[in-house]
Amino acid sequence: TLNIAFSYAGISNWLNSLIEPLLVGHTSQFALTIFLIIAILLQDFKSYAVHYICHKNPFFWDLHEFHHSPTEMTILSQQRDNNLIGAFLNPLFLPIVVLAPLLVNLSLSKGYIIPVVIYTVDLFIVLIGSLFGHSSVKLIFPKFLSYIYMSPALHWLHHSRDEKHWQCNFGEKYPFWDKLFGTYLDESHLHEVTHYGVYGGSEYNKFHPLYSYTILPILKIF
Repeated sequence: TLNIAFSYAGISNWLNSLIEPLLVGHTSQFALTIFLIIAILLQDFKSYAVHYICHKNPFFWDLHEFHHSPTEMTILSQQRDNNLIGAFLNPLFLPIVVLAPLLVNLSLSKGYIIPVVIYTVDLFIVLIGSLFGHSSVKLIFPKFLSYIYMSPALHWLHHSRDEKHWQCNFGEKYPFWDKLFGTYLDESHLHEVTHYGVYGGSEYNKFHPLYSYTILPILKIF
């Protein structure tokens, strides 16, 4: 943790030096709120893009398959993921990943509360969505809210073993990108989900969990 903190301190300072000149004359609470909303949307697009790549690229699917190996949905399924994916892909999107936190830090330094509240509430909704999206509890948001946030239960379709659901609902927070790129399925399809997991079975389910989490991904890479 200390190593990451020290390493990212230099990167953070460098990114600050790039971003701050762009904000000269635009650091009012209203301007920073607008910039933060844009940054949050960009961050979500990054998540959609990474998720899409993980399903389309055989190298990354070999690692991401671990996340799709559960044959039932529980809140622990959320944590069944491979950190190597982030190690490979996150550096490519680093400016997008850190933009929102940098804007929040700037807002805090100026005593602005609205951007901080928006960021905190958005993080809370993301946490709820991720927990329930991988749980056995069907949570569907009211229609008006579902236009802004992806209902957690729609993520069940993404984890469905049925072939017709394999390439849908890559987003976990907003439905915008799925709708834009034609990968969105709404709650009317939930009754079609009968089984979860990988069609034909996952190699990750054939070994001890600790081996599947630590050793098997490395062997798959090589």
